[in-house]
Amino acid sequence: MLRETSNQLVGRGRGPEAGNTLVIAVLVLFLLTALGVSYVAVTKGEKQIAGNQAVGTQAFENAEAGITEALTRMSDPTEPGSTYIGQQAGAYTPGYGKYIVNDPGGSGFDPQYNATTADGLDNNGNAAVDEASEHYAETGSKQNTPGLIPLADRLDYQWVKVRYKLNSANQIVLFGDHDNNPTTPPRENLVRGIPKIIVSSAGRKGLGKKIVTVEAVKWPLPPVPGSVYTEGQMNFNGNAFYVDGHDHAAAAPNDTVAGATPLAGISTPNNPNDIESQLNGQQADNVQGTGSDPSVESSNVNLDLAAMATAWSDAADITLAGDQNNPSTTGWGTITDLKIIHIGGDLHISGNASGAGVLVIDGDMTLSGSFNWNGVVLCLGDVTVTGGGSVKQVVGAMMVQGTMSGTSTMNGNIKALYSSEMISKLNSLTRYEVSSWIDQ
Repeated sequence: MLRETSNQLVGRGRGPEAGNTLVIAVLVLFLLTALGVSYVAVTKGEKQIAGNQAVGTQAFENAEAGITEALTRMSDPTEPGSTYIGQQAGAYTPGYGKYIVNDPGGSGFDPQYNATTADGLDNNGNAAVDEASEHYAETGSKQNTPGLIPLADRLDYQWVKVRYKLNSANQIVLFGDHDNNPTTPPRENLVRGIPKIIVSSAGRKGLGKKIVTVEAVKWPLPPVPGSVYTEGQMNFNGNAFYVDGHDHAAAAPNDTVAGATPLAGISTPNNPNDIESQLNGQQADNVQGTGSDPSVESSNVNLDLAAMATAWSDAADITLAGDQNNPSTTGWGTITDLKIIHIGGDLHISGNASGAGVLVIDGDMTLSGSFNWNGVVLCLGDVTVTGGGSVKQVVGAMMVQGTMSGTSTMNGNIKALYSSEMISKLNSLTRYEVSSWIDQ
């Protein structure tokens, strides 16, 4: 009787409750399995998304590398060989464009490749418009230069397209000093400046592809208020010096440009009377330019010469540290091959020296020998000019933060001639910079 009762109790324990437990266990197991599958799927998806993002980022960076090559090769018209791909100043044509490719025919992958066949412009330079096969010409990427970059390290930008920005009338949009007023900021215009360019680049990485389009400008050089711009006092001795703010040709014999607007012979952000009072009656005729002689005027801009010196020095082709006494000027530039020279101290020239471009002197400059410079001389200290018959000439402009002083021994040929042509040539030393971009 007791055993039967016991069996009955055990039987009740294996009743409906046991079945419910089994169902719950199965449901829990199914839920855990589903969670595991979901976790694997989510992890795989996130890993794939991260991989796609990495590929997209690398493709974008490759596209940016293509833009960098285009901006570099559009910047300096004096670069030899096939490096420069732009047009020469004064010869800009609205239909100009160029493709940079890693492989011949790469330009054909541009989705807008055929846009030039119906734009009403001569895009290939053969004087015909809207031909059936009219496209921008191709040039090879510089990274394909034999021996320059190993094949495995070359960045994959399939094509890079460079062209001028045009308005609705197909006129080239320039960026520069639109009103010839140095006190107003540069802006887009149609009359003065350097063409604004549009660059599109297609970067690839595996199956990833990214097309990036930017607009780029060349910032104009700081304004030149006079043949000599000085923030300090000036003293004059003798009657052999000549400072002229009339515009002169860059090349010898540096003739005056007919009809060109003159600048002041000497310009200063301080009181011009302090300088003019140092010129006696005979010396007054030796400083010419706008207005009556002597042409000494107040500058309408106060240039930050220290900042300008830093910017030019950072891009210097040659830097000489410390004080320099008659350094070799070999490689200091010519009118057709401009250079930026940075002297990290005082500069004393008692022998023969010449060059062209921008000469930056951190200290004082003393000229007692023969000196011929085409471009801009920027001196943060004092400039002292002495000597007898030695020729000293600056064609372009001089900018002096200290004092330009002529001693009692200054009785030789010293000329400071303003030349807008020479200063314009210095634009080749500046680079195109991205002003806006669109990620496509």
